[in-house]
Amino acid sequence: MIKIWFFWTPVLASRVLEDIYNSWIFDIKFVVTATDKPVWRWLNIAFNPVKKFALDKNIALFQPEKIRWNTDFIEKIKSFDVDYFVVVAYSKIIPAEILEIPKKMCINIHGSILPKYRWASPIQSSLIGWETKTWVTIMKMDVGMDTGDIIDMQEIPIDKFETSETLFNKFWQVSGKFLVDTLLKLDNWIIKPISQDDSKATYCSKISKENWLANFSKSALTLFNSWKWLTPWPGLYTNFKDKKLIIEECDFISPSVIPPPSVIPAEAGISENNKFQIWEVVRIEDKIWITCWDWWILILKKVKLEWKKTQDIKDFVNWYKDFVWYVLK
Repeated sequence: MIKIWFFWTPVLASRVLEDIYNSWIFDIKFVVTATDKPVWRWLNIAFNPVKKFALDKNIALFQPEKIRWNTDFIEKIKSFDVDYFVVVAYSKIIPAEILEIPKKMCINIHGSILPKYRWASPIQSSLIGWETKTWVTIMKMDVGMDTGDIIDMQEIPIDKFETSETLFNKFWQVSGKFLVDTLLKLDNWIIKPISQDDSKATYCSKISKENWLANFSKSALTLFNSWKWLTPWPGLYTNFKDKKLIIEECDFISPSVIPPPSVIPAEAGISENNKFQIWEVVRIEDKIWITCWDWWILILKKVKLEWKKTQDIKDFVNWYKDFVWYVLK
């Protein structure tokens, strides 16, 4: 039986951990996860999904505040007889002295086709990068950030209305079983790691507050991909009457669908070229849209005003009638 040790924290990791546990191949010796943190404004302490699973299955659990230069922690994990360490979305960098502990190697599951989208947000970055597919990459870890040799990859399609939430769900569904199959092949020398081409490396960073605000001076496709990238958290938003208006569902279309002038209200502000003013909220028949700088159209479907419930856009404009023809800046 292959002996495994895990560094894992989020929901994705708990799903992979469950798939590994349910296979007959692995003996999970212990789990390392983040320390407990208060949840939301009530400051209640809640266990993360990985800790819950480990406690439920009586797996040894460690939650060190830090792992680098943590002599006590390192000596404890050295006492375990382990073939592989497996890391999924662990928030701390694994130092070389820990990478050298397992008999065989340290394994990491990464959410892109390496060396593309190294670092912090590979799954989300495939959405803002206009990709139509992404990959689960299983790699050998080294002291660099996502620079280790590639062991295997599995393709995941990206649909038009894919969001970070739905794409993470796809990773949950395939990553654990793919890891089981890959580790079995690796352990039996059926596959072997292959080095990355560093000249093709690209990098992604954490999502920052500057990304959240919709910039209608960008193309409609860029805004649509930003919505995919930022949904469900933290959400793509604009400002309406000094409140955040989160765009919860949207689409984009070509300017060729703009109706003829005979059916367009005079207040729509048509230019000499029969184009709408950019950034202005327009209502034509049953559609509410915003014309972006490239004259492509971002169609609003569902929105959520700050501290309010999600509303279908038709219900929202029926309640806030001055939203139509409002100029978003």
